[in-house]
Amino acid sequence: MKVALMTFHNALNYGAALQVYASQQAINKLGVDCEIINYVNQYRQDAYSMSNHVKEKLKKKEFKSALKYCVGSLFMNKRRIKFERFYKEKLLITEKSYTSSSELEEINGKYNKFIVGSDQVWNHSNNGKDFAFFLDFVKDYNKKIAYSSSFGLATIPEELKGKYTTNLSQIKHISTRESYGVKLIRDLTRRDAELVLDPVFLLDKKHWESLIEKKRIKEKIIFCYTNRPSQFEDFISQTGFSIDGYKIHKLTSQLKIKDFLDTNVKVAYSISPIKFIETIAKSELVVSASFHCISMAIILNVPFVAVLTGDKGKDERVLNILRITGLEDRILNERMTINDINKPINFHDVEECIDEYRKKSIDYLKNAIHS
Repeated sequence: MKVALMTFHNALNYGAALQVYASQQAINKLGVDCEIINYVNQYRQDAYSMSNHVKEKLKKKEFKSALKYCVGSLFMNKRRIKFERFYKEKLLITEKSYTSSSELEEINGKYNKFIVGSDQVWNHSNNGKDFAFFLDFVKDYNKKIAYSSSFGLATIPEELKGKYTTNLSQIKHISTRESYGVKLIRDLTRRDAELVLDPVFLLDKKHWESLIEKKRIKEKIIFCYTNRPSQFEDFISQTGFSIDGYKIHKLTSQLKIKDFLDTNVKVAYSISPIKFIETIAKSELVVSASFHCISMAIILNVPFVAVLTGDKGKDERVLNILRITGLEDRILNERMTINDINKPINFHDVEECIDEYRKKSIDYLKNAIHS
């Protein structure tokens, strides 16, 4: 049996890289051949083009932002090389590339099933309002599967609701990875979608650890992966946590000059996806607003503090996995103390909980593929 996977397969984003790798691995373990569709529309292509961002900022006369993107391109290019190597070595992708739904129509007879997911493939701000990510090019309703597809949104714009309703209604097996997603699908289609785990959880700790170097490190690491200004600094000031004796590995687009000058800080903006996993695995503490960073900390049994952004759609992904694992007390809040941070996590109970949800998620995927 041959299965085609539609997802964000070449993004320069750590969560995207890990989810596409895990998706293909998990599907292959079900005894089928999974091939990732090499699909990139113009919107997605421009998303990681620093020169495009510079041009847009210059048009708006936002010269400071344009300069920031110019400097950032040096780091982004280094990241690009490492990501492309990871994708080449770890993924099986179609030789032919596609840029539109009409081009994709030719592959209808080549696969037994088509799967879309995971990641925020149903976020119109991420996919460029492209309904190829809803498998609109697949002619046979029975061949369409959505696995852990995410909206990353709390609401759908009024002008897009019709297209969302039509396309979601035409996917036979439908699942999502957050409660908001279940609600959105019910509101739009009156269908009850399955709530499943993100694909990174379909691979266990042993699998992820097999990808990284076993060499021990001497320094004590705090890994900080944030997406808003001063999130790590707010964590320090709110909790009084002392970073003395730690090396801070910072991964953020909000880097400051002092981060490059501080000998206790290691800028990790351009690390590879494998190094990303390795850094988490070898950290004493992870402080992050990233869903996949927090997820990998849970899988690898690393203490963490989750930072919410205030964006309901995006935060729901984090909240959902923390509810499932009973780790909501790891969310940064004004009452959090050093004792709360240092409180040991019962990862044995967490793993038992994940095992239960993993089995349900794999059974859903297996039944959808073989039905």
